[in-house]
Order: sequence, then C-alpha cells, then structure tokens
Amino acid sequence: MRSTKKRATIYDVAAEAGVSITTVSRYMNDPSRVGEKTGKKIAEAVEELDYIRQGNTGSRQGRRVGRIGVLTPFFPAPSFVERLRGIIAPLKEQNYEVVIYTIENPEQLDEYLNSVPFTRRIDGLILMSVNLSPEQHRTLQASELPVVMVESDDENYSRVLADDYAGGRMAAQLFIKKDYLPCLFMGDKNSGYSYSRHPSEMRQKGFCDALEEQGYKMSGDGMLYADTTVEDARQVFSDYLSMNEAPRAVFAMCDLQAIGIFRAAVDRGIAVPQQTAIIGFDDIETADWMGLSTISQHLSDSGRVAAGLLLDFLSGKSETIQRINLQVSMIERSTT
Repeated sequence: MRSTKKRATIYDVAAEAGVSITTVSRYMNDPSRVGEKTGKKIAEAVEELDYIRQGNTGSRQGRRVGRIGVLTPFFPAPSFVERLRGIIAPLKEQNYEVVIYTIENPEQLDEYLNSVPFTRRIDGLILMSVNLSPEQHRTLQASELPVVMVESDDENYSRVLADDYAGGRMAAQLFIKKDYLPCLFMGDKNSGYSYSRHPSEMRQKGFCDALEEQGYKMSGDGMLYADTTVEDARQVFSDYLSMNEAPRAVFAMCDLQAIGIFRAAVDRGIAVPQQTAIIGFDDIETADWMGLSTISQHLSDSGRVAAGLLLDFLSGKSETIQRINLQVSMIERSTT
C-alpha cells in the first residue's frame, strides 16, 4: 500500500531543531557556517524526520539555473513596469534572466507556490505587492527559495517599502499651502483582493489626517472611487462634474487616475490648475511629459534595491532579513 505520510519540509526541520529556517538553510548550504551544537540539533532533526532535500537545496552555485521569478498581480501597469526596469538591470549584470508570473486570483498564487517545477525553475523570487496567507507563507518557506518582497510589509522576508501615508500627507499639505480647498480624493474601488496589497487606504488616511489637523474634515461626498485606469477615472470624475461644482483640487491615489481626472476636466472646459488642481501618485514616465504633479515613490530605485537584496542572499553575502524604507517626495509640475 502506498504511504500517505507527508514528506517533511525545511519548515518542519526548523521547528524540530528549535532554530530558524535561515539557520537550517545555512547549515544545508555549508555546515561549517553553523555552530557545532546547532548543527548537531539540525542533523538530528533531519534524521528524525527523514528529511529529503528538495531540488533547490544544496550549494547555491551548484544548483543555479540562472533565472529569477517575479510574482506580480498587476503587470503590465505602468508603475509595475517601471519598478521592473529597476529589478532587471542589476540581475542582468549578474547574468540572471527574469521570468514574470502574473497573478489574477488567490488560486493562481497557490498553484505557483505549490508547484515543484515552478520552484526548481528559478533561483530566487521577488514578490511585488503580494500578500501571503499563513499557509502560503509556510509553503514558500518550505520551498527554500530566497525571497524579497516589494510593497508588502511581511516581517518574514526582506522587503522594500514606500511610505504611502507620508505621500498622502504631502498632497494635503500642498493643497493647504495653496488654499486649494475644497478638495476631493479618488481611491481604488478594487481594494478587496486578498492576494494583493493595495496602497489606496494608507494614501487616503495620510491625506485626510493632514487635512483634519488643519481643521478641514473630508466628508463622504469628497471621496470618489474608480478602477486604477485612465478611462474609468475619467468617467467617474465626469459623472461627478455632471452633478456638482468643480472642486478646487483632486488628489488621486495613482497617476493613471490623475490623468483620467485631467482629461475629464479638459473635456468640460475646466482650466487646470486655475480652476481645479490635480495631484497623482507614482511618478510614472507619462506624468513627466504631460506635466502632472505627483508623489514619487522612486519606482525604479525600489526595484533596484529589491534585486540587490536578493543578489546578496544568492551570493551568501547576507542572510539577514532587512526592511528598507524609501522616502517619497513631491514632484510639483503644471497641474498644481
């Protein structure tokens, strides 16, 4: 009769030995890098659990396949493309190919993480704006892949973050300074996907908090929600203008929405910024040439830093989990 016993994973070995997964991985790669007492515990756990190394264990240089995976929910959104440019450059210098895996639902994320062929085809993984469930985290840890996250504050992994809350505050502070009130905020109406991180809420909170500190409280009427696309934002803002006076200013949670707002304003003969000022968020390439004021989260830099962290893991230079916070900045152009 075929055994149904589940094969032990590195996660199980770490729990049995009472050490971290990183320590087990270090021992597997080079036992001399682990203390004698700790190494003995790990060896005993391996024996006790009858642990069999997966295809991605052993010397990293010996198993290298020359590919890095990037998991992302929203490719090819402009902000993701610009971040990807930052990721590709340093990896290419080290002769790594980048393979992009797009996620459209939680089941697809599960399928990737549970696929042994998937994990064996890559040397490391960068997750862009991906939220992991506890079970998905356990599965990913068991795969033994070096992992870096971008825009997901998961303490189990090294990650690169932008301060969305501070960006929202910056937008509000500019509106207050220039007396651009009353104002609106446009957020993402699709912020409920469990497998993806959505920054709209923190940008909105920073924006509203800064306004309230100056005695201006945003009402429900001041909140608009649209898809993060030019056309949907254009339609939502156009519908708003059909029933209301033009606001003095609008802060959109992303540049694509801000561009849609700008187009709706122009369609109705509203002068920007003389009648309605507009600020976006991201500083994508299009924002520059159309003169859109925006909050820059330095997309290319975040990708470059994430790739650097992963390369350090792969080369053995560092196995320390790091949290890198990149500062956002106001880029004021002609729409304000």
